[in-house]
Amino acid sequence: MRPRWDGWLGHVAVALAYAVSYMLLRSMSVSHWNLPAGLRVACLLLVPYRYWPALIVGETIPVTYLGWSNQQDFGWIWASLMSIPPILFSAPAFAWCRRRMPLFHADGRVNMAMALSTILVGALVTALASCATLATMQMPHGQHAPAVTARILLGYFLGGFMGALTLAPAAMALRLWLPGIKTPAAWLAALRGRFVTDCALGVVPPLLLLMWLAFVGNAETMQVCRIAMFLPVAWMTLRHGWPGAAAAGTLASVAVQLTETVVRDPSVIQAQTLIAFAISTLLLLGSRLVPRVETAQHDASDAGDALRGFELAQQGLYQEELRLRQTAEALERIGVSMRDSQKRLLDRLRPVLPDNLEHMYSRHAAITQHEMHRLADALYPRTWRERGVPATFRDGPLLRAASLVGATYECDLAGSALELLAPDVHMMLYRLACETMVYVLAREPVRRIRLQIRGGQTQGRGWVVMRMTCARAVPAHRGKPALEWKQVVSLLGTNGQGMSSIRDRAQIYGGTVHQRDTQDQLCVSLLLHDALRAAPFTSPVMSFQQVASA
Repeated sequence: MRPRWDGWLGHVAVALAYAVSYMLLRSMSVSHWNLPAGLRVACLLLVPYRYWPALIVGETIPVTYLGWSNQQDFGWIWASLMSIPPILFSAPAFAWCRRRMPLFHADGRVNMAMALSTILVGALVTALASCATLATMQMPHGQHAPAVTARILLGYFLGGFMGALTLAPAAMALRLWLPGIKTPAAWLAALRGRFVTDCALGVVPPLLLLMWLAFVGNAETMQVCRIAMFLPVAWMTLRHGWPGAAAAGTLASVAVQLTETVVRDPSVIQAQTLIAFAISTLLLLGSRLVPRVETAQHDASDAGDALRGFELAQQGLYQEELRLRQTAEALERIGVSMRDSQKRLLDRLRPVLPDNLEHMYSRHAAITQHEMHRLADALYPRTWRERGVPATFRDGPLLRAASLVGATYECDLAGSALELLAPDVHMMLYRLACETMVYVLAREPVRRIRLQIRGGQTQGRGWVVMRMTCARAVPAHRGKPALEWKQVVSLLGTNGQGMSSIRDRAQIYGGTVHQRDTQDQLCVSLLLHDALRAAPFTSPVMSFQQVASA
């Protein structure tokens, strides 16, 4: 029982809302600017069929009241015709158009030709209904009834057409805009968006200026200002497609009407005719320009998808680092267990083993322990687990690798924001430092390695820059890898795939890599951004120049 009552209440609410809106708009309308006709067209285009009976009832209420309240002045025939709602004649034509020419395509684009066709149909029905009512009007004794002429018919047609252009396209734009705005934050973001900003700064001020010039100037200046009011509409069309034309067209139509100083001013009607033609043309043009606007939206969507892909890649790398840490810890536990087992076994066999065999077994056990610890340290540095990030870069495997090839090593860490970066960014920075060292040593031996790391924040998002500067060996040794290169690869746990691997890994964190070779130095610099899950992406990717100025 409750769903039935809810359905009836919905229809009653629609009827009352339509009736109230009709009366409010009619109080602001004139014959050549018929806003109720725009309300009628907008509702027949956008409201579902099941509410059309409510719309008919909602329009019947005000027109019946208006007709019979003036029955004594204009006669009962006029009152009877006035009580017939024009929506009753427009509805069949709109239903036919909606079934054969959908207003919105499957991809979200608007069928503007269909919309303008229905606006023309609605204006024609409104003009014919108004002329029929006017023809039956009986004036008081001594007054002549107005004759229905072509000029009056065209005036009614222009009023219906201009009223529909004022409201219907704007309602269509709202129909596409509102479903995506459901939260207060979304409303705030929309109000701060480019569309509203362009309307507030690029449309309203010029229209106000033209209205002021129209009032302070002469008749010729006033007419020029009225006609010039289509210029902000054209600008919004180029900026935002047909939604921009719809919003700016509504404002321009209101501005033209506000400049009217007398009822049915011929100059205002002329200006409205030109504005109606301009808005119609710009709506058609804007519907063709929408693919550009939609392309920008699709580009933004693709960028969002790309960011989501990078975020998933970062999470995957982070999970992989956690698994490597668990594996390294498991290897160390296995190494300790093997050491204890070998020690107990040697203690039992010591009475029967010769001294040389006992020494050989002890040496093999020590080598096994060393390899187990080396492998665990390559998977996940022990220094990292025990002493943290700074000690790993200064005294960890990088220092041992530099000592292995006979090069001096120096590490400089700067920037308090370095500690605020996500753990996986720290680990990726270490992996890239290892890959960079292996890459440099694969090219040639070096005499000195200096690693510089600086962290910072820009617009609330963290970043880190790493620069590895290596003093080149003598020219005779260049062009061939260091002799200990393979040992360094094993010590640092890298894959040694070169610069392409370094660039790919840096790109996952929105970074870039620069390489510079001089006569005396090899320099590799890279920039990484903080993890997306730690700081949502709200600003453009920074460059090395922006970081340098930060």
